[in-house]
Amino acid sequence: MIQLGLKKSLLSLNRELDNINRAVELNSEFGHLFGHSLPLKSDATSNIEVAILYLEDRRFYHHKGFEVRSIPRALIRLLRRGKINGISTIEQQVVRIATKRHERSITRKLREIFLGFILNLHLSKREIFDYYIHNAYLGYRMQGCEVASKNIFDLRACDLNKKQAAFIASLFPLPFPKEVYHSYRNAAIYPLLDPDDLIDFSENVAPRWAGRIKFRFKIAQRAYGFRFKSLLTR
Repeated sequence: MIQLGLKKSLLSLNRELDNINRAVELNSEFGHLFGHSLPLKSDATSNIEVAILYLEDRRFYHHKGFEVRSIPRALIRLLRRGKINGISTIEQQVVRIATKRHERSITRKLREIFLGFILNLHLSKREIFDYYIHNAYLGYRMQGCEVASKNIFDLRACDLNKKQAAFIASLFPLPFPKEVYHSYRNAAIYPLLDPDDLIDFSENVAPRWAGRIKFRFKIAQRAYGFRFKSLLTR
């Protein structure tokens, strides 16, 4: 009975890994058909990519999908808050996006860690990162940085200046609210090209979110003094 359960779990993990690999590879091969403006084969790291790496996973190039040092932090958060959040690597977030599993459980977290590690054996860091930035939920009607850049600033992701890129990167943990989206897109002032003006505008619509994004945005702007390896590094 135990062997049967173990075999079933392994088969399930293998199916999920195949699906994730397929999703990431399709994004790499056909992303240009959906207007992805960030080149897959480039030594340069764009403003938006720098800001996302800084906020989401600064050690992306130094780990293999999981961080041993995050375990003590996870245990502390579990004891203090009764939940584990904010400690996922980009690989683990890719697993969550591709499998669409969002339940809050230790079992799900362990699956993400295992699959994130295996993902590094099959795909390049560039492919993994590119899938993440183009498929993460960033707000109402916004999936990925390209769509968010267009909907918010009417610009391609590759053309964002540092402040605009820092704002889009800030949406990864704090997605753009539906009520702000409707008010902003229907306003005569659209598009606002200065994120500070957009935050001021949103304070009248969603003050709590505006306060949180303002704080996150301030942190994101520190990214441009941080140096990462080339995105072509495996």
